[in-house]
Amino acid sequence: MKKYLAISIFISIGFYSYAQKKSQLNSPTGSFPTIKIKSEPRFYLSVHGGYALSLGSTFKFYPDNISSIAVTALDNTPPIKEIKYKEDSKGLGDGARVGVGISYIINDFLNVGMDIDYFKSSISKTRDSSYYSNQVLPNNVDEVTYNEQYKISYTTSLLSFSPNITFKAIARPKFFIYNKLGAIVIFHPSSIQHETLNGNYKLGWQGFYRDSAVSTQKTYDWGIRNPAFGFMGGIGAQAKITEKIRAYAELQFTHIIFKVKNRLLTDFKMDGTEMLSTLSQSEKEIVFAKSYTSNNANSNPNNPTVAIYQKFPITFAGLQVGVVYRF
Repeated sequence: MKKYLAISIFISIGFYSYAQKKSQLNSPTGSFPTIKIKSEPRFYLSVHGGYALSLGSTFKFYPDNISSIAVTALDNTPPIKEIKYKEDSKGLGDGARVGVGISYIINDFLNVGMDIDYFKSSISKTRDSSYYSNQVLPNNVDEVTYNEQYKISYTTSLLSFSPNITFKAIARPKFFIYNKLGAIVIFHPSSIQHETLNGNYKLGWQGFYRDSAVSTQKTYDWGIRNPAFGFMGGIGAQAKITEKIRAYAELQFTHIIFKVKNRLLTDFKMDGTEMLSTLSQSEKEIVFAKSYTSNNANSNPNNPTVAIYQKFPITFAGLQVGVVYRF
């Protein structure tokens, strides 16, 4: 019995050795094939664009909410004044934006990155004013007519740098949904104020009429403390197009604070004639401070006017879409 068992073991070992040699001969390398797991790209490069709408808390500074003023005085009767008011619903933050970004994948749920965006926004308001009076005389009617249109506008340009963190909320092979949080840093922010006034005057006296017109343009540069800061948050989704290309859409909320240091009149024209040189420094520049003491008796026209410190909040929400390349 032991003899047959030994022969069986010997034959089994022989067949196993033969099978191993035959497998190695059939292998291209003469050895067992190895399985390698392909490494995933760690970096994303994105290009994006979108449009934003301002929110209620954003900057919309105007002298008043008046849209028109009309004064009428007929034949020595008491003047009648009609004033129309309109809410200023639009503020800085409306406009298109473009940008690029780069991010690094830390793990399956967390990315860190940097976005660079260029954004330009402007707001404006127009106020119309008119005055009309007449006086009925025995042989004629004396008339005075004046119409004026005043427009004020603000424009800001932002080049923002946004370090951010992306948290994947839902991940699938073909897409994932994420949350995004980040800070915003803006170097050399720019904010410009324009004012234009166009008026025409008509006088009628004893049947003779005389017309005249006036036009003024002013430009102010708001000096913003450099840099300006803010924050952003968003939610988005990214979908797979190819192994290296993705498409995404993102809804963002952004809040930025401009801290104003001064406002300087840089251009002043009246009927096409430059008038800036005729103004004193106190008429051209306002410097903002947290507190100050006013003393009109010792005021110096060669010094800027001082006013209380101001802040410009710029708040907006926008949708942006883009393409991502993985490398």
